[in-house]
Amino acid sequence: MVYVSAATAPMDADALLALLTRAREKNQRLGISGLLLYRDGDFIQLLEGEREAVRALFATIERDPRHTRTLVLLEGEAEQRLFPEWSMGFRNLSDPAVLATPGFSHLMNTPSWPTAFQHDPDGCLALLGLFKPPI
Repeated sequence: MVYVSAATAPMDADALLALLTRAREKNQRLGISGLLLYRDGDFIQLLEGEREAVRALFATIERDPRHTRTLVLLEGEAEQRLFPEWSMGFRNLSDPAVLATPGFSHLMNTPSWPTAFQHDPDGCLALLGLFKPPI
C-alpha cells in the first residue's frame, strides 16, 4: 500500500526521529517493511507485508491525530517487497543530497506533490524505487 498524508503540525528532526523509532519497532513486530518520505509536512509511505497487517496498520495511521488528508494511492499484491530489509526506511526530501538524486521528479517540487501521484502509480513506484538500497 502507498498512501499520502499531511502532518497536522510541523515536525522537526526530533519529532521525526521519535516517529521513526516507534514505527520501526512496531513494523518489525508486525512483519511490515517499507519506506517513508517526508517534505514540508507531507508524507508518502509504502507499507509492505501481509494484507491484513498492512490494512490494520493503515487504519491506525488514519486515526492518528498527527495525520490529516490521508489518501491511498496504491493498494494491491506485489511479487516481492521493494524494501524487505527495512522495517521503515526514511528520507527527508528537503535534504539537498536527496534533491540531487538522479531521476528525482520535478513533481516533488510542487506544493501538491503527494497527490500528484494519485493518477500515476508507475511514477509513484518509480519515485519510491529511487531510494531502494543497492544490492
